[in-house]
Amino acid sequence: MSELINENISIEKTSLFDFHNKNNAKIVPFGGYYLPINYSSGIIAEHNHTRSKASIFDVSHMGQIEINGPFVMEALEKILPISFSKLAPGKIKYTQFLNHEGKIIDDLMVHKTRDENSVWLVVNAACKQKDINHLRDNLNKKFNINVRNDLSLIALQGPKSEKILVDLIPKIKGMEFMSSIWFRYKNYEILISRCGYTGEDGFEISIPNKHVVTFTEELLKNNDVKLAGLGARDSLRLEAGLCLYGHDINIEKNPIEAGLKWSICKDRVDKQDFIGGEAIANEYIEGPKKNLLGFLPKGRAPAREGTLIYDASNKLIGEVTSGGFSPSLGVPISMGYITSSFRNEKEVFLNIRGKKIPADIIKLPFVPHNYFKRKK
Repeated sequence: MSELINENISIEKTSLFDFHNKNNAKIVPFGGYYLPINYSSGIIAEHNHTRSKASIFDVSHMGQIEINGPFVMEALEKILPISFSKLAPGKIKYTQFLNHEGKIIDDLMVHKTRDENSVWLVVNAACKQKDINHLRDNLNKKFNINVRNDLSLIALQGPKSEKILVDLIPKIKGMEFMSSIWFRYKNYEILISRCGYTGEDGFEISIPNKHVVTFTEELLKNNDVKLAGLGARDSLRLEAGLCLYGHDINIEKNPIEAGLKWSICKDRVDKQDFIGGEAIANEYIEGPKKNLLGFLPKGRAPAREGTLIYDASNKLIGEVTSGGFSPSLGVPISMGYITSSFRNEKEVFLNIRGKKIPADIIKLPFVPHNYFKRKK
């Protein structure tokens, strides 16, 4: 059976909790939920299987929020640094909730789905309540903010994802990356999004709680599909150079220094007409004081979160925010922030267990992204 870690806090269970137990998952508290960190095959095997075939991840802890009301997109543009007019129907945009100092409250996915009076958000589990408070504080009360606790969310990730999912839902074939569509499956609706958090092609499937176990079991009938947990999800996203909220980004970081400048619409920065707009515009002009970069330590010991970074003259210049072992590369990898004046250097030194270990500075990602691209 699964290994359960007890905590003296209120922790919720996803609709797949019993299913995870039956499949010999090691379960841990994460983001206010009990979730599998790995199954019997182990994190490295799950990681490698995702890179070569396809894996299912339970990501039901994420917050799914539907906002409805006339001119909801115009209202959200006062909060988010994106332009809905440039977002085609059915498309998804990665963005951030910012405070007035331009710091990141949370990062999220925004879906332009259903109709012009409806927007779908997927937010981080640990940030769910503060995100809802942020929306309620900054949106007119005429808008209906509906947290969809009736829905689970699973991610099918890996290069064979489309081939596997098309057997159940043929119409998903050729869906564009960063798009989402409502489908009728059997006698209920599901929202399928072509996106993910692994660097691989894949889909996230929003499905009624009462049907999620059956749907997951249907996917697992394909021999190329296996279950994977949080451990593999973290090593996959680290290799892909994707930020994790609470680690690589948080309320003390802004999108520019985190390498997320691409996610902010330039015309919105010019107008400064969103929360944090003035601060972001200044960061655009002046440039960030620090940069999020990748590091390859020269050795076998990983530089984990909190590891201090030094230059060749032993000057403290930064800190690691995420680090571990890369199953794909067979070496330790890390990402973190260093002072911007050092970003063009080739080498830094990481204080690992009291020793200054040299590390190469690299541009993220560590492993190239393998997102779906439509053939021309």
